[in-house]
Amino acid sequence: MTDWDSIVESIHNAMQAVDQAHEAANGLRGHATPEAFDEFRSKLDELTEHLTRLKTVLDHQEAFALDELADWLSAAFGGGRPEYRRTPRMESNPD
Repeated sequence: MTDWDSIVESIHNAMQAVDQAHEAANGLRGHATPEAFDEFRSKLDELTEHLTRLKTVLDHQEAFALDELADWLSAAFGGGRPEYRRTPRMESNPD
């Protein structure tokens, strides 16, 4: 999976997290309990994690694009991915 695919997946995950946080908020409004609040807080933490990851990429778009290009060129000419990157890999399980 390329960094671009990971970014698209992160956007999709963030959108799902927004929906889940909204559902948890509605549940909290309808029935305010400690458990409902904990669920709401958990969903907000997940949403924050997704949005923080996206913000990191958006703040460093040029570096991510250059590193992605370097990965493609390295795979085409060297058969593998370069060890050095200016940015972290977006995927959770790098090769």
